Amino acid sequence: MTQALLGTTQPQTARGSLQGWRRKDIELITRLETIRDEIFADVGSTTLPTIRHERPAHSAEAISVLTHHCIDELRQAAGADTAKVERLTKTVLDLQQLAMDLYLNEMGRRTERLAECSAGLHRLRTVPSTSDLLDRLCEDVAVRCGFRRVVLSRVEAGTWKPWKAYLGESDESDSWFTDWIDRGIPFDDRAPEARLLTDHRPAIVYDTENTPVYRPIIVESGRSRSYVVSALVLDTNVVGLLHADHSPVPSRIDEIDRDVLWAFTEGVGYIYERTSLMERLRSQRDQIREILSSTVATMDELCESGMASAGRTDFDPAGADPSAEFASRPSLVPLAEFTSREQEVFTLMAAGATNNDIAESLVITEGTVKSHVKHILRKLGATNRSQAIAWSIGNRIE
Repeated sequence: MTQALLGTTQPQTARGSLQGWRRKDIELITRLETIRDEIFADVGSTTLPTIRHERPAHSAEAISVLTHHCIDELRQAAGADTAKVERLTKTVLDLQQLAMDLYLNEMGRRTERLAECSAGLHRLRTVPSTSDLLDRLCEDVAVRCGFRRVVLSRVEAGTWKPWKAYLGESDESDSWFTDWIDRGIPFDDRAPEARLLTDHRPAIVYDTENTPVYRPIIVESGRSRSYVVSALVLDTNVVGLLHADHSPVPSRIDEIDRDVLWAFTEGVGYIYERTSLMERLRSQRDQIREILSSTVATMDELCESGMASAGRTDFDPAGADPSAEFASRPSLVPLAEFTSREQEVFTLMAAGATNNDIAESLVITEGTVKSHVKHILRKLGATNRSQAIAWSIGNRIE
Protein backbone atom coordinates (compact mmCIF):
# COMPACT_ATOMS: atom_id res chain seq x y z
CA MET A 1 0.00 0.00 0.00
CA THR A 2 1.47 3.29 -1.05
CA GLN A 3 0.81 6.46 0.83
CA ALA A 4 1.43 10.16 0.28
CA LEU A 5 0.22 12.40 3.08
CA LEU A 6 -0.61 16.01 2.31
CA GLY A 7 -1.91 18.83 4.42
CA THR A 8 -1.60 17.01 7.75
CA THR A 9 -1.20 19.50 10.57
CA GLN A 10 1.56 18.74 13.02
CA PRO A 11 0.78 18.88 16.76
CA GLN A 12 1.12 22.39 18.10
CA THR A 13 3.74 21.34 20.67
CA ALA A 14 6.22 20.05 18.09
CA ARG A 15 5.41 22.73 15.51
CA GLY A 16 5.53 25.57 18.04
CA SER A 17 8.79 24.32 19.52
CA LEU A 18 10.43 24.06 16.10
CA GLN A 19 9.31 27.54 15.11
CA GLY A 20 10.52 28.90 18.45
CA TRP A 21 14.05 27.61 17.89
CA ARG A 22 14.09 29.01 14.36
CA ARG A 23 13.02 32.43 15.62
CA LYS A 24 15.87 32.28 18.14
CA ASP A 25 18.29 31.33 15.34
CA ILE A 26 17.17 34.31 13.29
CA GLU A 27 17.55 36.63 16.28
CA LEU A 28 21.11 35.46 16.98
CA ILE A 29 22.18 35.62 13.33
CA THR A 30 20.74 39.12 13.09
CA ARG A 31 22.91 40.13 16.07
CA LEU A 32 25.92 38.64 14.30
CA GLU A 33 25.11 40.61 11.14
CA THR A 34 24.93 43.81 13.20
CA ILE A 35 28.33 43.18 14.79
CA ARG A 36 29.83 42.36 11.39
CA ASP A 37 28.52 45.63 9.98
CA GLU A 38 30.01 47.52 12.96
CA ILE A 39 33.41 45.92 12.35
CA PHE A 40 33.22 46.71 8.65
CA ALA A 41 32.38 50.34 9.43
CA ASP A 42 35.25 50.57 11.89
CA VAL A 43 38.02 48.92 9.89
CA GLY A 44 36.73 49.12 6.33
CA SER A 45 37.76 45.54 5.55
CA THR A 46 36.30 43.75 2.55
CA THR A 47 37.41 40.26 3.62
CA LEU A 48 34.85 39.73 6.38
CA PRO A 49 32.82 36.51 6.20
CA THR A 50 29.31 36.40 4.74
CA ILE A 51 26.54 35.62 7.25
CA ARG A 52 24.00 33.08 5.95
CA HIS A 53 20.60 32.83 7.60
CA GLU A 54 19.86 29.43 6.09
CA ARG A 55 22.92 27.87 7.78
CA PRO A 56 22.93 29.00 11.43
CA ALA A 57 25.27 26.16 12.42
CA HIS A 58 28.07 27.88 10.49
CA SER A 59 27.74 31.07 12.55
CA ALA A 60 30.43 29.82 14.96
CA GLU A 61 32.96 29.87 12.12
CA ALA A 62 32.01 33.44 11.26
CA ILE A 63 32.37 34.50 14.92
CA SER A 64 35.84 32.94 15.06
CA VAL A 65 36.96 34.77 11.92
CA LEU A 66 35.54 38.10 13.13
CA THR A 67 37.15 37.68 16.56
CA HIS A 68 40.60 37.04 15.09
CA HIS A 69 40.14 39.98 12.76
CA CYS A 70 39.37 42.29 15.71
CA ILE A 71 42.40 40.99 17.64
CA ASP A 72 44.65 41.67 14.65
CA GLU A 73 43.26 45.21 14.43
CA LEU A 74 43.88 45.73 18.15
CA ARG A 75 47.52 44.71 17.75
CA GLN A 76 47.96 47.12 14.90
CA ALA A 77 46.27 49.98 16.77
CA ALA A 78 48.79 49.63 19.64
CA GLY A 79 47.06 52.31 21.70
CA ALA A 80 47.30 55.00 19.00
CA ASP A 81 43.50 55.28 18.77
CA THR A 82 42.00 54.79 22.21
CA ALA A 83 38.39 55.05 21.03
CA LYS A 84 38.98 52.43 18.34
CA VAL A 85 40.66 50.13 20.84
CA GLU A 86 37.68 50.44 23.17
CA ARG A 87 35.23 49.71 20.34
CA LEU A 88 37.18 46.68 19.16
CA THR A 89 37.54 45.37 22.72
CA LYS A 90 33.79 45.71 23.27
CA THR A 91 33.18 44.00 19.94
CA VAL A 92 35.36 41.05 20.94
CA LEU A 93 33.39 40.72 24.20
CA ASP A 94 30.09 40.93 22.27
CA LEU A 95 31.28 38.23 19.89
CA GLN A 96 32.21 35.91 22.76
CA GLN A 97 28.83 36.48 24.42
CA LEU A 98 27.12 35.77 21.11
CA ALA A 99 29.17 32.60 20.70
CA MET A 100 27.98 31.42 24.12
CA ASP A 101 24.35 32.26 23.27
CA LEU A 102 24.62 30.37 19.99
CA TYR A 103 26.12 27.36 21.77
CA LEU A 104 23.38 27.30 24.42
CA ASN A 105 20.72 27.69 21.75
CA GLU A 106 22.17 24.84 19.74
CA MET A 107 22.43 22.56 22.79
CA GLY A 108 18.87 23.38 23.81
CA ARG A 109 17.59 22.71 20.31
CA ARG A 110 19.46 19.41 20.12
CA THR A 111 18.26 18.30 23.56
CA GLU A 112 14.63 19.13 22.89
CA ARG A 113 14.55 17.54 19.46
CA LEU A 114 16.15 14.36 20.78
CA ALA A 115 13.55 14.33 23.57
CA GLU A 116 10.78 14.64 20.95
CA CYS A 117 12.46 11.86 18.99
CA SER A 118 12.42 9.63 22.08
CA ALA A 119 8.75 10.42 22.72
CA GLY A 120 7.93 9.53 19.10
CA LEU A 121 9.70 6.19 19.38
CA HIS A 122 7.82 5.46 22.61
CA ARG A 123 4.51 6.07 20.80
CA LEU A 124 5.51 3.76 17.96
CA ARG A 125 6.05 0.92 20.44
CA THR A 126 2.26 0.79 20.90
CA VAL A 127 1.53 0.27 17.19
CA PRO A 128 0.10 -3.28 16.86
CA SER A 129 1.39 -4.30 13.43
CA THR A 130 4.34 -3.70 11.12
CA SER A 131 2.03 -2.47 8.34
CA ASP A 132 0.57 0.20 10.63
CA LEU A 133 4.09 1.12 11.74
CA LEU A 134 5.23 1.73 8.16
CA ASP A 135 2.03 3.62 7.29
CA ARG A 136 2.62 6.24 9.97
CA LEU A 137 6.42 6.31 9.89
CA CYS A 138 6.93 9.31 7.57
CA GLU A 139 4.50 11.54 9.46
CA ASP A 140 5.98 10.61 12.82
CA VAL A 141 9.50 11.41 11.58
CA ALA A 142 8.33 14.84 10.41
CA VAL A 143 6.27 15.60 13.51
CA ARG A 144 8.68 14.31 16.14
CA CYS A 145 12.02 15.05 14.53
CA GLY A 146 11.27 18.53 13.20
CA PHE A 147 11.28 18.08 9.40
CA ARG A 148 8.93 19.46 6.77
CA ARG A 149 9.07 16.59 4.27
CA VAL A 150 9.96 12.93 4.67
CA VAL A 151 10.12 10.17 2.04
CA LEU A 152 10.41 6.43 2.78
CA SER A 153 11.94 4.25 0.08
CA ARG A 154 12.40 0.49 -0.18
CA VAL A 155 15.80 -0.95 -1.08
CA GLU A 156 15.40 -3.81 -3.54
CA ALA A 157 17.64 -5.44 -6.15
CA GLY A 158 20.29 -2.75 -6.18
CA THR A 159 17.82 0.15 -6.37
CA TRP A 160 15.88 2.40 -4.01
CA LYS A 161 12.17 2.83 -4.72
CA PRO A 162 10.17 5.77 -3.29
CA TRP A 163 7.21 4.27 -1.46
CA LYS A 164 5.55 6.51 1.12
CA ALA A 165 5.82 10.19 1.94
CA TYR A 166 4.78 12.96 4.29
CA LEU A 167 4.82 16.23 2.39
CA GLY A 168 3.35 18.48 5.06
CA GLU A 169 1.28 21.48 4.12
CA SER A 170 3.92 22.98 1.86
CA ASP A 171 3.40 21.29 -1.51
CA GLU A 172 0.45 22.38 -3.61
CA SER A 173 0.24 18.93 -5.17
CA ASP A 174 1.67 15.51 -4.50
CA SER A 175 1.87 14.68 -8.21
CA TRP A 176 5.64 15.05 -8.23
CA PHE A 177 5.89 12.23 -5.68
CA THR A 178 3.16 9.92 -6.97
CA ASP A 179 4.92 9.87 -10.34
CA TRP A 180 7.96 8.33 -8.61
CA ILE A 181 6.27 5.70 -6.43
CA ASP A 182 7.86 2.25 -6.90
CA ARG A 183 10.19 3.48 -9.64
CA GLY A 184 13.60 1.92 -9.19
CA ILE A 185 16.46 4.41 -8.81
CA PRO A 186 19.91 2.82 -9.24
CA PHE A 187 22.57 3.42 -6.62
CA ASP A 188 25.30 5.72 -7.92
CA ASP A 189 28.64 5.12 -6.21
CA ARG A 190 29.19 8.88 -6.02
CA ALA A 191 25.81 9.61 -4.42
CA PRO A 192 25.33 9.71 -0.63
CA GLU A 193 22.64 6.99 -0.82
CA ALA A 194 25.19 4.44 -2.06
CA ARG A 195 27.49 5.01 0.92
CA LEU A 196 24.70 4.06 3.33
CA LEU A 197 24.68 0.48 2.01
CA THR A 198 28.01 -0.20 3.69
CA ASP A 199 28.48 2.64 6.18
CA HIS A 200 24.92 2.73 7.63
CA ARG A 201 25.57 6.24 8.98
CA PRO A 202 23.28 9.03 7.73
CA ALA A 203 24.58 11.44 5.13
CA ILE A 204 24.05 15.19 4.92
CA VAL A 205 23.76 17.00 1.60
CA TYR A 206 24.37 20.66 2.41
CA ASP A 207 23.84 21.83 -1.16
CA THR A 208 22.25 19.68 -3.86
CA GLU A 209 23.71 21.92 -6.57
CA ASN A 210 27.25 20.92 -5.65
CA THR A 211 26.67 17.24 -4.75
CA PRO A 212 26.23 14.27 -7.13
CA VAL A 213 22.65 13.47 -6.11
CA TYR A 214 19.96 11.84 -8.26
CA ARG A 215 18.68 15.11 -9.69
CA PRO A 216 15.52 13.93 -11.52
CA ILE A 217 13.64 13.25 -8.26
CA ILE A 218 15.58 15.25 -5.66
CA VAL A 219 16.16 18.52 -7.50
CA GLU A 220 13.96 18.62 -10.59
CA SER A 221 10.83 17.05 -9.02
CA GLY A 222 11.28 17.51 -5.26
CA ARG A 223 13.15 20.86 -5.54
CA SER A 224 15.23 20.07 -2.48
CA ARG A 225 18.23 22.32 -1.84
CA SER A 226 19.57 20.39 1.15
CA TYR A 227 18.60 17.08 2.74
CA VAL A 228 19.62 14.25 5.04
CA VAL A 229 19.23 10.55 4.28
CA SER A 230 19.37 7.71 6.80
CA ALA A 231 19.18 3.94 6.41
CA LEU A 232 16.65 1.55 7.91
CA VAL A 233 18.66 -1.50 8.93
CA LEU A 234 17.27 -4.94 9.84
CA ASP A 235 19.68 -7.76 10.69
CA THR A 236 22.61 -5.71 9.34
CA ASN A 237 20.83 -5.34 5.97
CA VAL A 238 19.68 -1.97 4.61
CA VAL A 239 16.00 -2.45 3.73
CA GLY A 240 14.93 1.16 3.37
CA LEU A 241 15.97 4.82 3.17
CA LEU A 242 14.48 7.88 4.84
CA HIS A 243 15.04 11.23 3.10
CA ALA A 244 14.12 14.40 5.00
CA ASP A 245 14.44 18.15 4.46
CA HIS A 246 12.99 21.53 5.56
CA SER A 247 11.59 22.60 2.19
CA PRO A 248 10.14 25.15 1.47
CA VAL A 249 11.72 26.83 4.52
CA PRO A 250 15.16 28.14 3.44
CA SER A 251 16.92 26.49 6.41
CA ARG A 252 19.59 24.02 5.34
CA ILE A 253 20.11 20.63 6.94
CA ASP A 254 22.68 20.61 9.74
CA GLU A 255 24.35 18.16 12.11
CA ILE A 256 21.47 18.28 14.58
CA ASP A 257 19.09 17.15 11.83
CA ARG A 258 21.44 14.29 11.04
CA ASP A 259 21.79 13.15 14.66
CA VAL A 260 18.03 13.29 15.33
CA LEU A 261 17.12 11.32 12.20
CA TRP A 262 19.89 8.82 12.95
CA ALA A 263 18.55 8.22 16.46
CA PHE A 264 15.01 7.82 15.14
CA THR A 265 15.85 5.36 12.36
CA GLU A 266 17.96 3.23 14.69
CA GLY A 267 15.07 3.10 17.16
CA VAL A 268 12.57 2.28 14.42
CA GLY A 269 14.69 -0.69 13.36
CA TYR A 270 14.48 -2.20 16.85
CA ILE A 271 10.77 -1.40 17.15
CA TYR A 272 10.05 -2.99 13.76
CA GLU A 273 11.83 -6.20 14.78
CA ARG A 274 9.95 -6.23 18.10
CA THR A 275 6.58 -5.64 16.40
CA SER A 276 7.30 -8.34 13.83
CA LEU A 277 8.16 -10.79 16.64
CA MET A 278 4.93 -9.92 18.49
CA GLU A 279 2.93 -10.52 15.30
CA ARG A 280 4.46 -14.00 14.94
CA LEU A 281 3.83 -14.76 18.62
CA ARG A 282 0.17 -13.73 18.31
CA SER A 283 -0.24 -15.87 15.21
CA GLN A 284 1.33 -18.89 16.93
CA ARG A 285 -0.79 -18.29 20.03
CA ASP A 286 -3.97 -18.32 17.94
CA GLN A 287 -2.88 -21.51 16.15
CA ILE A 288 -2.11 -23.25 19.45
CA ARG A 289 -5.41 -22.06 20.91
CA GLU A 290 -7.27 -23.51 17.93
CA ILE A 291 -5.38 -26.81 18.20
CA LEU A 292 -6.08 -27.07 21.94
CA SER A 293 -9.75 -26.24 21.44
CA SER A 294 -10.04 -28.95 18.82
CA THR A 295 -8.19 -31.40 21.08
CA VAL A 296 -10.52 -30.68 24.01
CA ALA A 297 -13.57 -31.23 21.82
CA THR A 298 -12.15 -34.53 20.54
CA MET A 299 -11.32 -35.71 24.07
CA ASP A 300 -14.85 -34.81 25.23
CA GLU A 301 -16.31 -36.87 22.42
CA LEU A 302 -14.03 -39.82 23.21
CA CYS A 303 -14.90 -39.66 26.89
CA GLU A 304 -18.63 -39.52 26.20
CA SER A 305 -18.34 -42.33 23.68
CA GLY A 306 -16.38 -44.48 26.11
CA MET A 307 -18.89 -43.97 28.93
CA ALA A 308 -21.83 -44.83 26.72
CA SER A 309 -20.15 -47.90 25.27
CA ALA A 310 -19.24 -49.17 28.74
CA GLY A 311 -22.93 -49.20 29.72
CA ARG A 312 -24.07 -51.24 26.70
CA THR A 313 -24.59 -55.05 26.90
CA ASP A 314 -26.54 -55.77 23.71
CA PHE A 315 -24.01 -54.69 21.10
CA ASP A 316 -22.92 -57.46 18.76
CA PRO A 317 -19.27 -56.98 17.87
CA ALA A 318 -19.65 -59.49 15.04
CA GLY A 319 -20.60 -56.71 12.64
CA ALA A 320 -24.16 -55.56 13.33
CA ASP A 321 -24.94 -51.97 12.38
CA PRO A 322 -24.82 -50.10 15.73
CA SER A 323 -27.17 -47.37 14.55
CA ALA A 324 -29.79 -49.87 13.31
CA GLU A 325 -29.44 -51.95 16.46
CA PHE A 326 -29.71 -48.87 18.66
CA ALA A 327 -32.82 -47.66 16.84
CA SER A 328 -34.71 -50.86 17.67
CA ARG A 329 -34.24 -50.64 21.42
CA PRO A 330 -36.04 -48.30 23.78
CA SER A 331 -34.47 -45.18 25.25
CA LEU A 332 -32.71 -45.46 28.57
CA VAL A 333 -35.01 -42.69 29.80
CA PRO A 334 -38.48 -41.56 28.76
CA LEU A 335 -38.48 -38.65 26.32
CA ALA A 336 -40.52 -36.70 28.85
CA GLU A 337 -37.44 -36.48 31.08
CA PHE A 338 -35.80 -34.14 28.56
CA THR A 339 -36.01 -30.46 29.41
CA SER A 340 -38.11 -28.35 27.10
CA ARG A 341 -35.00 -26.92 25.50
CA GLU A 342 -33.50 -30.39 25.04
CA GLN A 343 -36.72 -31.54 23.37
CA GLU A 344 -36.49 -28.60 20.97
CA VAL A 345 -32.86 -29.36 20.21
CA PHE A 346 -33.55 -33.08 19.77
CA THR A 347 -36.45 -32.45 17.40
CA LEU A 348 -34.31 -30.23 15.17
CA MET A 349 -31.36 -32.62 15.42
CA ALA A 350 -33.58 -35.53 14.41
CA ALA A 351 -34.66 -33.51 11.38
CA GLY A 352 -31.00 -33.32 10.29
CA ALA A 353 -30.20 -29.78 11.44
CA THR A 354 -26.60 -28.92 12.18
CA ASN A 355 -25.47 -27.27 15.40
CA ASN A 356 -25.28 -23.95 13.61
CA ASP A 357 -28.80 -24.40 12.20
CA ILE A 358 -30.13 -25.25 15.66
CA ALA A 359 -28.36 -22.24 17.22
CA GLU A 360 -29.87 -19.85 14.68
CA SER A 361 -33.34 -21.42 14.97
CA LEU A 362 -33.43 -21.27 18.79
CA VAL A 363 -31.42 -18.04 19.05
CA ILE A 364 -28.74 -19.55 21.27
CA THR A 365 -24.99 -19.98 20.89
CA GLU A 366 -23.47 -22.94 19.10
CA GLY A 367 -21.62 -23.82 22.28
CA THR A 368 -24.93 -24.09 24.14
CA VAL A 369 -26.27 -26.37 21.39
CA LYS A 370 -23.23 -28.66 21.79
CA SER A 371 -23.88 -28.85 25.52
CA HIS A 372 -27.54 -29.81 24.98
CA VAL A 373 -26.54 -32.44 22.39
CA LYS A 374 -24.13 -34.05 24.87
CA HIS A 375 -26.86 -34.23 27.52
CA ILE A 376 -29.31 -35.72 25.02
CA LEU A 377 -26.82 -38.40 23.91
CA ARG A 378 -26.07 -39.25 27.53
CA LYS A 379 -29.77 -39.61 28.42
CA LEU A 380 -30.43 -41.73 25.34
CA GLY A 381 -27.35 -43.86 25.91
CA ALA A 382 -26.23 -43.03 22.38
CA THR A 383 -22.60 -42.72 21.38
CA ASN A 384 -23.12 -40.29 18.51
CA ARG A 385 -25.68 -38.20 16.66
CA SER A 386 -26.33 -40.94 14.10
CA GLN A 387 -27.61 -43.30 16.80
CA ALA A 388 -29.78 -40.59 18.30
CA ILE A 389 -31.31 -39.79 14.90
CA ALA A 390 -31.79 -43.51 14.21
CA TRP A 391 -33.53 -43.88 17.60
CA SER A 392 -35.85 -40.96 16.79
CA ILE A 393 -36.78 -42.60 13.47
CA GLY A 394 -37.33 -46.00 15.08
CA ASN A 395 -39.52 -44.46 17.74
CA ARG A 396 -41.12 -42.04 15.28
CA ILE A 397 -40.19 -38.86 17.06
CA GLU A 398 -41.30 -35.79 15.04
